[in-house]
Amino acid sequence: MSSLQLGTLEKAYKILDLFNDNAESLTFSEIVDKTGLEKGSVQRVLFTFENLGLLRRHQRYKHYSLSPRFISYAVSHLQSDPLMLQAIKHLEPLARQTSESIGIAIMDGVHAFFISRIPNLVSHDFALLPVRRAAISTAGGRAIMSRLPQDDVDRIIEHSVIHKLTSKTITDLEEIRRLIAIAKRDGVSCQDGEILEMECAVAAPVLGDGDLPVAAVTVSIDRSRYTMDEARAHFTDMVKLAAQRMSSPSLSASRLPPTITR
Repeated sequence: MSSLQLGTLEKAYKILDLFNDNAESLTFSEIVDKTGLEKGSVQRVLFTFENLGLLRRHQRYKHYSLSPRFISYAVSHLQSDPLMLQAIKHLEPLARQTSESIGIAIMDGVHAFFISRIPNLVSHDFALLPVRRAAISTAGGRAIMSRLPQDDVDRIIEHSVIHKLTSKTITDLEEIRRLIAIAKRDGVSCQDGEILEMECAVAAPVLGDGDLPVAAVTVSIDRSRYTMDEARAHFTDMVKLAAQRMSSPSLSASRLPPTITR
């Protein structure tokens, strides 16, 4: 560990990260067991988080859960991040041009988050709330990974857990590596029914400082209207152009943390 890194903050992060995988609430004992930290350290961190309003404690069952403060942080990010501020300007014309659902994917560790999503403006299909998926199973995640250093790609794949969401979800890691390599070559990534049976997707990376990826523009397509080959041929140029227009050296790229959690 670097001499600049604060051990107490690292312990605090380790506790917060337990709530990063859809855990609604945890007891004190569960937090101690899952983190491997000493009881005294866990007690002090939980007391501090509760006093700061970051965690809530159920008075009867003594379970800890995240507070709405994190929603406030997320909203602040969406309202102030340069990428998010310019997203709608580029997504709305693309949605009208394609008549399909358009969104922005960003990555955190092994996950891809889909935000600033504009539904199909004709049928309003796929009007989903922001969701989190395994990045290696999504077109947006693969598009972002196609522009990351190979060491980072290897670490993401190594720590990813693939949930077979449909019969078409790819679980072969070598096949996923091949698809990322194709995305790097072509500047666009695809997935065919791997997340939702009736949906395929095409995505292109948005580049920031140092030509590192900061996000991906994705178009989600109804598979009843297009095959994957037809969708790739029809939408690739439009998605790549939108991603290129959003790219800017003023956008900051997040580094992959030394420790990746699943």
